[in-house]
Amino acid sequence: MSLLGWVVVALLFALVLWLGFALIALIRTQAGLRARIEDLEATIAPIRLEGGLPVGRTAPDWAIDIADGGSLAAASLAGTRHVLLFADTSCRACDDLVPAAVEASATGALPPVVVIAREDDAAMPVSWAGRWTGVEHGDEVSEAFHVDVSPHLFVIDEGGAIVAQGGAATLADVEALVREGRGIQVLPEAGDA
Repeated sequence: MSLLGWVVVALLFALVLWLGFALIALIRTQAGLRARIEDLEATIAPIRLEGGLPVGRTAPDWAIDIADGGSLAAASLAGTRHVLLFADTSCRACDDLVPAAVEASATGALPPVVVIAREDDAAMPVSWAGRWTGVEHGDEVSEAFHVDVSPHLFVIDEGGAIVAQGGAATLADVEALVREGRGIQVLPEAGDA
């Protein structure tokens, strides 16, 4: 091979080596950015709303009609940490939030999410359909939980106590609320004080 050929090979080798190092640097940068995003998402605080039963109270009994013609009641989830998500079909934030929360619950990323729609069954979007999506009878469930605005969420622990509550506009808000309630245990005697 001529001297020119060796020079070309050396330059190509140097270029490939440089591109390899540049790729490694980009991968490390991307991993660092991903970690920073996860840290930021972990610091998202739940949205505080006026009203709603306070943390520490025992959640009242409730029942809703579900799409398959059956019903679902609080007793069905006894012993299971779950989320009650009050939503209205006329609520813009609910349009994206409810399907995202239902999907996250179905994949196990969130505990069971019960969607309590405050409109009639015919007005409920198909994208809201989930295992535990239903319509309350009148306003008795909303009134029992002192809910005036949507979306409003309650995290209920295994003993039936409210361990977190607030509003949400995004799935990250719901995740923050669930994180806030994680590990909190309310003693039954203190639950109704």
